[in-house]
Amino acid sequence: MRRRKRYEAILNTALCFCALIILIPVFMVIINSFKNQTEAARMNLKLPTTWHIFENYKEMIREGGIFRGFLNSTIITVICVLLLIILCSTMAFVLERRKTFFSKLIHMTVVFGLVLPLQIIPTYFVCNFLHLTHEIAAVFVLIVANMSFTVFLYTGFIKSIPIEIDESAWIDGASHTQLFFRIIFPLLQPVTVTAVIINFMAVWNDFGISIYFLNSARNYTLPLTVYNFFGNHNSDWQLVFANVVLSTLPVAIVYLILQRHIISGMTSGAVKG
Repeated sequence: MRRRKRYEAILNTALCFCALIILIPVFMVIINSFKNQTEAARMNLKLPTTWHIFENYKEMIREGGIFRGFLNSTIITVICVLLLIILCSTMAFVLERRKTFFSKLIHMTVVFGLVLPLQIIPTYFVCNFLHLTHEIAAVFVLIVANMSFTVFLYTGFIKSIPIEIDESAWIDGASHTQLFFRIIFPLLQPVTVTAVIINFMAVWNDFGISIYFLNSARNYTLPLTVYNFFGNHNSDWQLVFANVVLSTLPVAIVYLILQRHIISGMTSGAVKG
């Protein structure tokens, strides 16, 4: 019993130390967004002598184009997440239920994408050939095409659903579309919530794809507004920190509200699969 308590104390201490490694930079960004230009340039953890709670954020909003970036990020994120959920869930259902050589080959190819990074230069030339560069459509296509992890999640969860449910629905005269969307898809709620959260954070925070394929300021997402704003105000760190705080706030709120569903959805698929 003593050994177990000692082990738990050591583990909790290590976890607290790891949490500090993450929380200290977050605290520094937030606290420096309320300082003046001189104090923010020092980039320390001291509290500001004078709190500029509204001034920095007002100036940043006025010059940073953050509302346009927020609108673009919202449009891209919502559409991409919806497409990923629909396409990946239906693909995973078909690949899991059809035990053919062709379906297994497709499944292996999709899962193999987990270990292959996106090659920007060849992809850029392909999109340029298809006249998709400098357009939001290219971002839609490239983000949705990166569906390997979501398909992997859905496939592991669908394995736990008995095939007898499918057979009962077919006996009752249900079509394949009715079978999936009326019977199977509601059963996928835990893993669907997990997929929504993970993809929301990934798409919202995406920088690599957006910076190469959204070269117009009117199409900039929030991460790109931070990049662009830093280029124009590289000496105004208090404004840069304020931009970072507002850019990460939406995804932080979504994560804090739905974080319990991430572990439950992933473990359900792992255990049941």
